[in-house]
Amino acid sequence: MDVRLKVPLSIPVLGEAFVKANNPVMFSTLDLFLESSVSIEPSNALELSLHSRRLEHSVVQLFGNTVQGKFSVTAPSFNENEDESDLLKLASFFYVVGMEKLEPVIPSLMGRVDEKNFITLSRALTSLCGGFVVCRRGEGLLPLDGGIDAAVILKLKGGDRRLSGRLSLFSKSFAELVEPLWHALGHLVIEGGRAVRLRDAPLMGKLLTLESSLAYSMGVLDLGDLRKLSRFHGSLGWKAICSRAVGGELILAPKETPKPPSCDWHNFTLEGIREVGSC
Repeated sequence: MDVRLKVPLSIPVLGEAFVKANNPVMFSTLDLFLESSVSIEPSNALELSLHSRRLEHSVVQLFGNTVQGKFSVTAPSFNENEDESDLLKLASFFYVVGMEKLEPVIPSLMGRVDEKNFITLSRALTSLCGGFVVCRRGEGLLPLDGGIDAAVILKLKGGDRRLSGRLSLFSKSFAELVEPLWHALGHLVIEGGRAVRLRDAPLMGKLLTLESSLAYSMGVLDLGDLRKLSRFHGSLGWKAICSRAVGGELILAPKETPKPPSCDWHNFTLEGIREVGSC
């Protein structure tokens, strides 16, 4: 079986910095589609080729008894980042496997990976189904009805490996504040779900900015991150995407906002992976 696929890029929207606290995370797909080619050669075992061997081992453990073959996925590496390459390969693999085999093992798969691979795994599942999705480790994913009618200005980069250390330092310094803050940050994701259901772009913008402001107060972000984001005039809100798997900048703006030539503008989309032909 050889197929060509169009895979929408998926991004963290809210909560990605706090996966370690078992908080929920919201993801969404954008109208930026990347093409992948999937070929399958006969094999008595399941063979993948992910950069993250730990993530590959978790997937093979769960699917090895029901899926066999050597899966070769050729996909561009977004910004030449290994995690983005794994995202595209894993999403393509899930499409070929099919939801019938995938759905029963999603909670187990999400429960056995670390926070970095959880982000990559959840983004792959979001690219598969499209739209806005809320995920939590060990619980699977919840697709949301609705959308956000606003433009997205996005610049992705590699993840921040200092994140876990900064969160641990905050936890030690403010032991009595940690649990209430985790709870509050988890509720930001719940409010984000309400914004999606109501199609309330201004509310989503406020939540993005509030999350980044709280992340700065906890030492997760630097003041320079906030200053750079706040310079964009006319935005509905902004945030610094911050996880061990992916980082970057996200600005939400009305679609009629004048577009600076140096920025890449996108829209949220409800579309998931689609097949576009055979190899």
